[in-house]
Amino acid sequence: MTQSDDQAAILAHERRALDRWSQGDPKGYIAECASDVTYFDDIGAHQRVDGLAAVRGYFASLEGKVPTHRYEIVNPKLQMYGDIGVLTMRYEPFAPDGKPLQRWKATMVYRRDGGEWRVVHAHWSMVKE
Repeated sequence: MTQSDDQAAILAHERRALDRWSQGDPKGYIAECASDVTYFDDIGAHQRVDGLAAVRGYFASLEGKVPTHRYEIVNPKLQMYGDIGVLTMRYEPFAPDGKPLQRWKATMVYRRDGGEWRVVHAHWSMVKE
């Protein structure tokens, strides 16, 4: 695989997870995570969440709380370091009526595990004006 193929694969993983998130399914990210994943966000994971079981539990607590919306990934940058990819981006969601929702900035670290890319760390922060 070329670096361009790896970048396309990582972005496809991210879009798959975000497509599920935008349809109200916060567990979409679980399918993309490694067993040793760590996670932070500005919703309720203010302390680091360690490991797949804990992240699964955290996302389960968000079920029914993520409104259906459409989104745009803005200014993604993917830096590749062998079997590690670091994705930084902005996430801009919109309500069904087109009204902008809370914008986010995010960093995801992916690691190639057995030929598959998996999230080993994610950090989501609200964009503050």
